[in-house]
Amino acid sequence: MKGLFYLFFFISGINCMLAQSKKDVRKYKLKSCTVTVTDMKDGSASKSFRESFEQYDKHGNTIESEEFGKEGNLKKKESMRFNENDDPLEEINYDEKSGEIKKRRITSYEGKNPVSEIEYDGRGQMIERTSFQCNSFGEKVLEATYDAAGKLLKKSVFSYDRNGFRTEKKTYNSSGSLIQVKKYSYTF
Repeated sequence: MKGLFYLFFFISGINCMLAQSKKDVRKYKLKSCTVTVTDMKDGSASKSFRESFEQYDKHGNTIESEEFGKEGNLKKKESMRFNENDDPLEEINYDEKSGEIKKRRITSYEGKNPVSEIEYDGRGQMIERTSFQCNSFGEKVLEATYDAAGKLLKKSVFSYDRNGFRTEKKTYNSSGSLIQVKKYSYTF
């Protein structure tokens, strides 16, 4: 019997996760999702708390996200804004205690391809800027990150196979030394 309970709980959890896919959010015109957790003690509810909250736009994008601790305290809050292609334009991270902006990231596009991403602190001062270059297929081939003064911090170069699958990412430090190689392999 206990096994059936866990099986039911597992299947219910899967249904909740599936219902929150972007496709389903759009299909069912969901506006938000709140997750509430109830701790059980000796078969009775001992404490309930709101674990998370997400708000969606009409395209199924998450435009606000909050996570809470067991005591109801805010652990994380983000808001996002998207363009007409559902590409992220702005992401804001808020301070858990004051609710003020902690970090803000703005992304610019040329057509469908991202060209830059600028990160600001809570005072509006630029922290870093990342520029992107894409090939004729729209695949990111270069990513370079600079500090607020324009000094190169790191650079990543991406390689793809003839099917457009990423095969490699090489990352270089500010002096041009290779510091990491990531290889991607796929099974069909």
